[in-house]
Amino acid sequence: MKEFLQRLREWKAIREWRRSSLGKMLVHHTTEYFYKNPRLASFSEENKNKIMGDFLQQILSFSKTENPFLAMRESLASSVIGYARLQVLCLTEDEKREAFYSDCSYISGELYKHIDKAVAHVEELRELKWKHPDCSKEDLVSFCNTRCVLHLYYVNGFNYVRGEFDDIDKEKDWLRPFIKSMLIWEEDQIREKIGLPSLLPDKLDGLKHSTFFNMVVNGHSNPYYEWEKHWSEETA
Repeated sequence: MKEFLQRLREWKAIREWRRSSLGKMLVHHTTEYFYKNPRLASFSEENKNKIMGDFLQQILSFSKTENPFLAMRESLASSVIGYARLQVLCLTEDEKREAFYSDCSYISGELYKHIDKAVAHVEELRELKWKHPDCSKEDLVSFCNTRCVLHLYYVNGFNYVRGEFDDIDKEKDWLRPFIKSMLIWEEDQIREKIGLPSLLPDKLDGLKHSTFFNMVVNGHSNPYYEWEKHWSEETA
């Protein structure tokens, strides 16, 4: 009976939350990703419901933590890392030209040509290859593309939640620069692991980009500002 009453309270809370402005935005966000994006629309309803349920539970869990703001930041940062790790492995030169980081020479848009060599170093790909030993390089790239869309569902969803914490700087926000830095970092990590030369001008530049993650999860009011300030002082 206690468990039933607890579930009843949770269901009531979810219904009330869905009626809020944030809840309505996230319902729309979910519809756009799972019913209009071809890569996720093909998922079974059971799989969609499982993912949507996980996403909702993560958001609701923020308020139960000692510091909801840091819990949100950590979830967002983890989702960005998950996205970046796979995005650099499926990004093509043409796709890069359309991206907001098109002018960045440290993100190649060429690692998809070497994706088979990266399997042993990326858990999701290693598990896929274990389940399907005959999957081709094209299959690996397609898998990464689908997973990237799923990671972006979380990233952009948490970004809506970020607005509730007044964590968005309308003049110079940190999220896009953070995504760009994580792409640079992940590309450099993969290159080192599979024996390709680094694109970064200095050996410590990979560490430089990785510290952006720490700035985000440690709760700096504007991680982008703090990150640039830290490294400008380091090189002064």
